[in-house]
Amino acid sequence: MNKYKKNTHFLIILFLFFCNTSLLFAQYTDKWISLKYESIKHKPNNFYFSKVVDERQDKVKIGFVYGENQTQKTLKLNGGTFKSLQNHFSKLFVKDSSNYPIIFKIEELSIDENQVNSKITGKCKIKVAYSFQRDTSEIELTDFQTAITFNRTQGDYNNYETLLSKVIEKSVMYFDGWMKENYDKNPKLIKSLKLVINSDYQIENPEKGDTIFWSPTRKMSWADFTGAMPKFTKYSAQIFTNFEYFAPLKLEKGILNIGLQMKAYMLKNGSWTSSSGLSEYSIAHEQVHFDITKIVVERFKQKAYQILTVDNYDSELQLLFIEMYREMNRLQKEYDDESNHSVNVLGQQKWKEFVDRELKGMR
Repeated sequence: MNKYKKNTHFLIILFLFFCNTSLLFAQYTDKWISLKYESIKHKPNNFYFSKVVDERQDKVKIGFVYGENQTQKTLKLNGGTFKSLQNHFSKLFVKDSSNYPIIFKIEELSIDENQVNSKITGKCKIKVAYSFQRDTSEIELTDFQTAITFNRTQGDYNNYETLLSKVIEKSVMYFDGWMKENYDKNPKLIKSLKLVINSDYQIENPEKGDTIFWSPTRKMSWADFTGAMPKFTKYSAQIFTNFEYFAPLKLEKGILNIGLQMKAYMLKNGSWTSSSGLSEYSIAHEQVHFDITKIVVERFKQKAYQILTVDNYDSELQLLFIEMYREMNRLQKEYDDESNHSVNVLGQQKWKEFVDRELKGMR
């Protein structure tokens, strides 16, 4: 009798061992699936996915699911997640150099299931970040996440491919909508710059109210000096001359067109003269001041071609303006110092020849 009991106990233990071993090994069974290429019917809106980056910590599995007899399986994509998606997108998109090469960064892509009583509940999730490579900088554009929940009966399940394809399709359609809304509008989508320098403001029609704009065909006269002379001054005349810039922007097919336009001008009410200083020689001195402003404007244009970058074009233009404003003040002071405010005839002649050469070289 005791011998029979011992044998029975041995068989029970052996049976439990094999059952547990079977369950243990079942946890490591892989279930391989493929994406359904036919599920996405999409015509890209000025972009294609040039690169897939898998940023998940576990880049092998998609998740854990249940198969027959409630055995847990590791869900994987044939060929791996990165390669599978890369091939998937290569079939959906035609590479076009005129379109944006978008980087598709997978932050989450998973299917996980839980058993609740006699049913199985699951969730398929995706989280994606989109960017594109501009020169040496990666520009972050936007991100997207969504999930699909599902319920099913116990047993093997063959709808995972459809679930994955649906969330991927949603991520593609989201970005397509984002591109449609932001194309030729969002500064993040600037690929390159094109600087277009327009003719100076009012150069063909230099008089406008209180302002005289610099023009090669319009020289100043004493009638342009309408400001009130200061009560205490040692000078017989003074001109108020300055410059400004405008840079309207237009984004077209990824190219930011900057239409640079300059203003070189003098203000009548800010310029004055005494009744004793109305000579041709004196007005020629003031004209050189005006010409120096124009020279600085032309230098501004040339430097603008050299410094503009996509990331900092606005601040670069502002810094250039400050630099050239200081340059103008420096030249104006040097001119007055060397000509002694027109008293030094040789100094005056030197500067007159200088501005003539500079202006001639700019035409």
